[in-house]
Amino acid sequence: MSTAAQAAANLANAQSSTGPRTVIGKAISSQNSLKHGLTAKSILLPGEDEAAFRTMCQGMFESFGPVNTPEKELVQLLCDTQWRLQRCGRLEVAVLEVEAPDFKALDIVSKHESRLKRQYSATLKEARDLIDTRLTRQDAAMQEAVRIRRADKLKATTTDLQEIGFVFSNQEVDAVILRQDTLSNAGKTLSANRIKPDWKALLNQKSASLR
Repeated sequence: MSTAAQAAANLANAQSSTGPRTVIGKAISSQNSLKHGLTAKSILLPGEDEAAFRTMCQGMFESFGPVNTPEKELVQLLCDTQWRLQRCGRLEVAVLEVEAPDFKALDIVSKHESRLKRQYSATLKEARDLIDTRLTRQDAAMQEAVRIRRADKLKATTTDLQEIGFVFSNQEVDAVILRQDTLSNAGKTLSANRIKPDWKALLNQKSASLR
């Protein structure tokens, strides 16, 4: 086929082609759109599963249990980064599924994926540190409240934890005291009923074996 004929055939094919039909296909059809799919400011691109994204976010929030704005923002950033990482995986599969893979596009996906993984690791550490610090301080404050509550009970006086700067209610502190006492009593019971070795029988067995 001549060059002119090839050009005509290519033009005809282009006019009859409907182009990429899927979101992934559109994302990899050109490097500009691929870059948009990887760096879009919007978390959800057209055609992506919003229900799946919200389910993932709910699981993340339940796992980390953030309680204040900084913690919630970090966990949300983790959700957003994880979603973008999953998008990289889908784009990579789409690139490799075609008959003639665009390895330059694959390299772009790989670089963005590496950047997102670093961002995820850094955010994860920051979120864990922030939440762990809060929990450590909260536990220390609870132990102080427990000591005050125990002392007030011994003195038969009223405890007003909020008046002295605590956020716990008497009921919350009493629940911790009950748990501590229950564990302590369980330990004493186990220690008292632990089977003690019969040293006399053991000595007799050893003597018999030496005869």
